[in-house]
Amino acid sequence: MSQANFDISQDVLFGIAQLALDKVEGISPNTPPVRIGEVLTGRRAKGISVELEGKVAKLFLTVRVDYGMVVPDVAKKAQKVIREAISSMTGLEVQTVNVTVEAVDVPKGHVLGG
Repeated sequence: MSQANFDISQDVLFGIAQLALDKVEGISPNTPPVRIGEVLTGRRAKGISVELEGKVAKLFLTVRVDYGMVVPDVAKKAQKVIREAISSMTGLEVQTVNVTVEAVDVPKGHVLGG
């Protein structure tokens, strides 16, 4: 019996990563400012990018963390859930999940340092 070959698009991996990240409390993708090319093409960067080389995936997240969350803990949890989701759903090896925290969301009316 021959083995079937199939490809998984980066958009599918992006979707899996987004759904997994939604399950982690206190963290969300950081959407960068709109660029003209993104408006014209309809493709918008959403804080998650995927590189796929053969059966190996690399993910890069740019995120926002809620004020009061322990940043290293939230980032590690995001890495874990995304790695597990992509591995279990696709069979791909997830080589890396890099997380860059670019912002902290402070609740309205909250005064820092006060």
